[in-house]
Amino acid sequence: MTAIALLLAAAAAAHVMARWLGLPTIPLLMLAGAAVVVVAPVPAEFLEDALILGLTFLLFVTGVELSPTRVAGQRRVALRVGALQFVVMAAAGFAASLALGFGVHEAAYLALALTASSTLVVIRLLQRRGQLFEPVGRMVLGVLLLQDILVIALIPLVVFLPMGVAPAARALFGVLVLIALAWATLRWVSPLLLRLHDDEEVMLLGVIGLLFVFLGVARMLGLPLVVGAFLAGVGLSAFPVNGIVREQLDSIGDFFSAIFFTALGAVLVRPSPAELLQAAALVLLVVIVTPILVTAVAERAGFSARPGVEAGLLLSQTSELSLVVGLQGLVFGQISTGVFTVIVLVTVTTMMLTPFITGDRVVWWLLRIHPMRGTSPPTAPPRGHVLLLGTGETGMPLLETLVTAGQDVFVVDDDPALIRRMQEADIPCLRGDASDAEVLLRAGADHAAVVLSTIRRPEDNRTLLRVARGRPVLVRVFEPSDAEWISELGGRPILYSEAAADEFLHWYRTEFMHGP
Repeated sequence: MTAIALLLAAAAAAHVMARWLGLPTIPLLMLAGAAVVVVAPVPAEFLEDALILGLTFLLFVTGVELSPTRVAGQRRVALRVGALQFVVMAAAGFAASLALGFGVHEAAYLALALTASSTLVVIRLLQRRGQLFEPVGRMVLGVLLLQDILVIALIPLVVFLPMGVAPAARALFGVLVLIALAWATLRWVSPLLLRLHDDEEVMLLGVIGLLFVFLGVARMLGLPLVVGAFLAGVGLSAFPVNGIVREQLDSIGDFFSAIFFTALGAVLVRPSPAELLQAAALVLLVVIVTPILVTAVAERAGFSARPGVEAGLLLSQTSELSLVVGLQGLVFGQISTGVFTVIVLVTVTTMMLTPFITGDRVVWWLLRIHPMRGTSPPTAPPRGHVLLLGTGETGMPLLETLVTAGQDVFVVDDDPALIRRMQEADIPCLRGDASDAEVLLRAGADHAAVVLSTIRRPEDNRTLLRVARGRPVLVRVFEPSDAEWISELGGRPILYSEAAADEFLHWYRTEFMHGP
């Protein structure tokens, strides 16, 4: 009880300090854990149990966020990007680890730890930016799901292969059994839980009970408990069950997350200068190779430059599963504490860097030096047309109405699947980023009869309002504050609601089509 009280007190102090100083919570939690073991000794067995317990719930919550149905039409590109990134980062990580002086088995652990990106970090960023259901968001989710499943499948192989082929094969078979169980849960069991949503306590008990079923099966199969926890979460990831589960587990997940990172700081040893250099080299490998690789593959799959760059930067960190990889190696005595420390340093550092390197300033800087940007053959921009930016839920009905009315429409969208549909229907279109001045000029924004923007992020319309100054520009917005600055810049904001599309169409018919 004394040990858990110490960890909780340290975690609470770290949270208060993080809020007071405006700093990320995770490094302060780890520093608090390191301070605990200096002040009072904590049994190593207790810290190991705290790590496994905290990580179990952390990965359960992670799995809940990874619904296969969210990937939708981006499955093919997600498979291409995810598979190539996994293979290339594994090979690069293995070679770099050998070059840094690690043994072959240690290099295998490090290579596997570098292959997956953080689901929790990436999803929070996508949610904050309103990109979770955009094409790039769906593609990134598909990549995360593929990476996590591959890592979960390979952890038992890396752990058990040194013991022989038979134990490794049994472990792989066990993972396949759990994946099948997760699929069955997603399809048949998860919908049954919706019947319990009126009774929150019973619903929570059902969710926790399902988690323990997966943990029990994982234990029976001789697999790490965290494998069962992650796949239990995936089994509950279908909408709308995932939203209900997420709401119920928020406070529990925060509790166990704090316990985990505080215990992690307590078990870490002070890194040597050599380990710090090794970690720094692997951090550079992740944040340099990943964006280049993901951007190149995403663009070859049809995405324009900006979504490709954004996806590459979003995936430029290692994962919670990287810590699982290191922890399993440490528990089985297959890697040293120093190697585990390197894995933790790389994971925490890249997680902390992600919010900074994914900002718009970095994205636009990379776009300016992008060697392939703007290399498509120039065409004469259209004039006197209706320019439609974005063909999502609001844009597509609007497009259908305009085409039916015989209007001269030109479409700009960065979704390759939608652009293919436009081309098949012989609708003039351009695949590109609607916030890029070069794309807007090629689409004739400065000579359009009217510009209709349904792109998701209101701030992406700033360039449009500058390029199309003096032209009628209608912009869909979600907040009154966004409507104010759009009006100040000369645009006409349309607040999104159930009647947003109707208002859009009514205004256009009245002002430009002279209809009823």
